[in-house]
Amino acid sequence: MRITSILNIIILFSLCATIINAVPTFEKRQEGPSDPDFNTNIFTSFKPLETTPSPITREYTLVLARTPLAPDGFQRFVWTANGQYPGPTIRANKGDRFIIHVQNNLGEFATIHWHGLFQKTTTFYDGVAGLTQCLIQDGTTFTYNFTAGDQYGTYWWHSHYSAQYADGLRGPLIIHDPNDPYLNDYDEEFVMTLSDWHHTESEQLIKLRMSPGYTGFNPIPDAGLISGRGRYDCSKAPPGSNCTQDNPLAVYSVEKGKRYRFRIINSSAEAPYTFSIDQHPLRIIEVEGENIKPISMNKLNIAVGQRYSVIVTADKDVSNFWIRATIVKQCIHVSPQTININSALNYQVTGILRYVGAPDEYPNTQEWDEKILNCRDVDHNLLKLNPPRPPPQTVTDNFTLVITFAPTQDGVGHAMINGSPFIPELDDPTTNKLMYGGDETPDQLDKDQNAFVYDTENGAVEISLVNENIAPHPFHLHGHNFFVMGHGDGNTPDPSQFNLVDPAVRDTVTVLGNSWTTLRYYIDNPGIWAFHCHIEWHVEMGMLGQVVERPSELKGDPIPPQIKSICPPDPDDNNNNQAAAPKRRTLNFTKDKRTGSIHSLHHKYKFIRGSAY
Repeated sequence: MRITSILNIIILFSLCATIINAVPTFEKRQEGPSDPDFNTNIFTSFKPLETTPSPITREYTLVLARTPLAPDGFQRFVWTANGQYPGPTIRANKGDRFIIHVQNNLGEFATIHWHGLFQKTTTFYDGVAGLTQCLIQDGTTFTYNFTAGDQYGTYWWHSHYSAQYADGLRGPLIIHDPNDPYLNDYDEEFVMTLSDWHHTESEQLIKLRMSPGYTGFNPIPDAGLISGRGRYDCSKAPPGSNCTQDNPLAVYSVEKGKRYRFRIINSSAEAPYTFSIDQHPLRIIEVEGENIKPISMNKLNIAVGQRYSVIVTADKDVSNFWIRATIVKQCIHVSPQTININSALNYQVTGILRYVGAPDEYPNTQEWDEKILNCRDVDHNLLKLNPPRPPPQTVTDNFTLVITFAPTQDGVGHAMINGSPFIPELDDPTTNKLMYGGDETPDQLDKDQNAFVYDTENGAVEISLVNENIAPHPFHLHGHNFFVMGHGDGNTPDPSQFNLVDPAVRDTVTVLGNSWTTLRYYIDNPGIWAFHCHIEWHVEMGMLGQVVERPSELKGDPIPPQIKSICPPDPDDNNNNQAAAPKRRTLNFTKDKRTGSIHSLHHKYKFIRGSAY
């Protein structure tokens, strides 16, 4: 047994060495708060990063901690990175390598996911608890090390454990393209985040949302925020609260005559937004890492997880103009039993576009007199790739994912895909089971792992999402962008409605209530990829599937030792008399299949948050 173990270790390190030797040499740059490229002020404009002769390594450190802040005037503990909310903007050029040290001082576990990045050959750095890694323990540092390859565009990073990102653990991630076809169409750039905000910590909200017999909907936010700033009516705050009336609004300062690229990210837990700037049309040039043929709109719907780059030209008289981010009330379902039903939420969230030289005062501008359809994405027929590329014409692997809600026997509500809520195995992620050294095959995964497996080399996948409830769901796929082939009412996809020529391409799509949406993508990225509704409360309730892509190829790919090292050890590993037969790792955890709660008996792991996560 010892000889066999030593041989396995030698083989593992040999494979790791082969991968490391295949990586090109990078020039290393250390980014930090003192470096202007590490943009810690989201209201400061910036220009694309200086180009380098070859890709370089950009090294960042995110220190996670709970910090008392008041984004909307109401003070609470916020889950922060480097003491700020939103978290620092991470930037790189196309082809650069990211080395990101995550120092966890939260007092609980964490992971970080890099939303929209494909993680080609590094699925184990995707940051999804229970799928691609174990949890980062409090008081430790974990390092993510990956390259985005040929990707460019607007992304974001956030916790992918419990609902921590709803408590503030999120920030922008930008990849500049030195060959951006629109580089000469704008002078400077801004990042803007849109988010909903709760005064109650997410752990408590999850417990209420998944309590037996609960008949309401998702928790109603207390405020909406533009780039971390909003305004709460402190007269509605509970007695004894620390609340400052008339909290500062988000203000973006522009110079008359300049053109600005705004990279807009909806990082909410649930709220979809309609975005506009009075008297300033929005020229859309990028959607979720894909350049498109420019289109101009006055108002823009942005669902959770979605991103757009728009060019705004400061060609008006020097003045102040309202930035409007309206939470679409019709998309937030409520009932008298809904958590926070008496919320003082102002659905009309505002900021200010202020020309240099304009007085420090509120705008008196009027909203665009234009109606757009609520709860829907921008018309996909308008989003044409630049340059174009065709969707798969032939499908080798086909799946249907039916979205439903149902309570368990004890009345706990779950969100289901094909009748099953996802329940993560936080001690033993899927990568550990299926990649090199794992002792399982995909068909051995439990039903509640919601695994959709395909292993066709150079094939193409078609996934039809069938939404059998009234709520819209913004579905996000890790590891890929997809072609939006078509959508329609009812529960039966209609291939005659498919766009087989030039469909929109993105990584997050809204599936309307009682409707279907069909997606396609090429099989070109072996890995374990989450596919889930990005309404965070629905993820907690189990609305997540995992795509297992090319398991035969994954079986030969090693996981770096530092990733496996954060998993709790299997007690049997220390027993030299164990039989050599493959076995399921249990790691001293029990999983309550009725509630989704995870209970740890291991002294290093004490789970204090979450349900499905």
